[in-house]
Amino acid sequence: MASLTINVDTVAAVRSLRGYAEPDPVQVAVLVEMAGADGVAIQLSPRRQFVRDRDLYLLKGVVKTRLTIEMPAVEEYIEKALEVKPWMVTLVSSEVGGDDAVLPLDLLNADVDLKDIVDRLSAVGVMVGVFVDPLADRIKQAAKLGVSTVLLNCAGYSNARTIDDAQQELDNIDAAVEVAAKAGLTINCGRGLTYRNLSPLIEMNVIDEFVIGYSVAARAMLVGYERAVTEMLRLVGKEAPIE
Repeated sequence: MASLTINVDTVAAVRSLRGYAEPDPVQVAVLVEMAGADGVAIQLSPRRQFVRDRDLYLLKGVVKTRLTIEMPAVEEYIEKALEVKPWMVTLVSSEVGGDDAVLPLDLLNADVDLKDIVDRLSAVGVMVGVFVDPLADRIKQAAKLGVSTVLLNCAGYSNARTIDDAQQELDNIDAAVEVAAKAGLTINCGRGLTYRNLSPLIEMNVIDEFVIGYSVAARAMLVGYERAVTEMLRLVGKEAPIE
């Protein structure tokens, strides 16, 4: 049975629209845990325009499950993670997409010593994962770095416009999952996953964790976070199926 981590970065992005104190991603983190989520994630984008330092410190104090920080492999963020000591750090690209979303790491052409970063974080008890495209060579390189987890980029599948394209992307994910499993890596999936497109990935029955933020936040605007998280939990098999 897969775990479910809720990314609360969307809440921080909404807060930034007016620069007010609300909505507060820390309060939302409490709500998603109360609803049964297995973990909370927050994203430090390269532009650092959404998440505030106080968010990291408060989340460390209030999250009772597992706190994951997704962040670029740059020294400023590494130092912050060494101080906060979340449950996991997921390393992402230092570049940013056109929609301000973080991008997967190109482990074959990294401009920093990723192995050193992994070792430094691991030394203080922080688990380390990498956000990568579902490609065999990226998975193999991740294993060489000594990380525990790969977060597979599902954007290609989520954005597919035809059934054939979606199936090809699912095949790519399935092949990457096989390589990751053989390497003994924990397999997480994220990016663009919704209530409607999650089922094919769940049916693979090999994904350890789903990391979902925007879709749950959008649903929560209509029905509240408790129901939005509960509905997603049911989809991943944590509860009885939705009637």
